Amino acid sequence: MLRGSAKLWQHEETGFAAVGVCTERIAERGEDADPLLLFHRPTRHGLLAVFDGVGGAGRGTAGRAGTGLDRTQAWVASRRVRGLVEEWFTTDRTGDLRERIVARLAAGTRRGSRVRGSIAREFPSTFAGLAFQLGETGVRWEVLWAGDSRCYVAEPTLGLQQLSRDDTDSADALELLVQDPPMTNMVSASRDFQLNRWQGSTLRPCLLVCATDGFFGYVDTPAEFEYLLWDTLLSAQEITHWSALLAERVTAYTGDDASLVVAALGFRTFDELRASFRTRRDLLHTEHAEPMRLAREHGRAALVPARERSWRLYRRLYERRLPGAEGEVR
Repeated sequence: MLRGSAKLWQHEETGFAAVGVCTERIAERGEDADPLLLFHRPTRHGLLAVFDGVGGAGRGTAGRAGTGLDRTQAWVASRRVRGLVEEWFTTDRTGDLRERIVARLAAGTRRGSRVRGSIAREFPSTFAGLAFQLGETGVRWEVLWAGDSRCYVAEPTLGLQQLSRDDTDSADALELLVQDPPMTNMVSASRDFQLNRWQGSTLRPCLLVCATDGFFGYVDTPAEFEYLLWDTLLSAQEITHWSALLAERVTAYTGDDASLVVAALGFRTFDELRASFRTRRDLLHTEHAEPMRLAREHGRAALVPARERSWRLYRRLYERRLPGAEGEVR
């Protein structure tokens, strides 16, 4: 469904609901691909993923679309990676996804227009995905990622927990907001890259979330991204309304294209989903959103200590499922 320049997706049935959102900073020029959500009912396997073409590294022209618009290599890369990930999941999940991407990312495309420099890459994109399987009472997942798009799990009492570790020199989520360091790894046709993997599980009900940095990279504290999820959820009348509110809210603050996909697992109804996160939303409002709002009214001198206090309160639960130090990521 289109809502202005945003693309929205929704699905709802007993025990399984999903929303997807994709917005563009410049209409028709967005380098995020559409978010991906797949579910194979017979085996109860699913996949959700997001893809962000890296414009700074992939500014070279890849060709011209049928509409007459020039397309950058970053624009092509995110969509090509999306297609290859979807193909992998639907045809051969036991195969080597990285090798599939390496072999076919730039196939059939123009590779002569290059941007030279230390950050330049051919057909660069981030990828963050959660391949999951539903059990009788829980869900198991494998996190797959390259770059700085992120995967999360959210539980009603513990809140949002990051599952992927950004491919940057820092792993501190607040530091990443303040400094925005360059990526050290991303999908690319011209340079070697690593496809990180990490496994985990939890009981249902829970939410699985994937997002590009347009959603989480333009808030003042990591807690404010989680607050956005539950504040819009509690304001929504039904699931279609939730996706529309997410799009409306993110376009009000982001400086980038933004895409997100959420799978809600084990909630019998949308009303049950909303009720499950009411207490968590209220806590985030009291401890994070409202103090940050007041700090912004008083300028940077108040904002910096308020941001650091928010991160101290929030960090322990948010980081509890993060992969270990470099070398421990499987």
